[in-house]
Amino acid sequence: APATPQAPTPSAEPSASEPESVPEPEPESEGEGEGEPVVCEDVMFQRAQGTIRSQQRALAAQDFEAARAYATDSFRESVSVADFRRIISGTYPFLLEDPALDFRECQRQGDTALIQVDVAGSPVIAMVYRVVLENESWFIDAASIAGERADVTT
Repeated sequence: APATPQAPTPSAEPSASEPESVPEPEPESEGEGEGEPVVCEDVMFQRAQGTIRSQQRALAAQDFEAARAYATDSFRESVSVADFRRIISGTYPFLLEDPALDFRECQRQGDTALIQVDVAGSPVIAMVYRVVLENESWFIDAASIAGERADVTT
């Protein structure tokens, strides 16, 4: 049998034609993004907290239109003010009572971050907010209830 030519094996050294070679990140199973999630930097976390707190103040005032303004463009395009009111009243009525918010953790991946927030009450409700960077500001794209914690008394 004739010998098949072997394909050249790529060398590990960067060639002169690509001086700023960057190590390739591991392939993502999600297909969403820019590497592994990292802990949010302080300024970003503060700004995203400001968005969530501002929305919370509007909800406490029953101002659903103002509260919805803190959502992403895509959320506002698909959810009317009336639908937003129904979602909040039906799934998150505790947010209408102006509870204290305790921001626990923030993981950022590119222009998206997940923020864990404990909402005061009995029991404490653990929520996860997904915020997205749009026009250099952080907007809320989604929120979900992650679970409940029993009140911890000290």
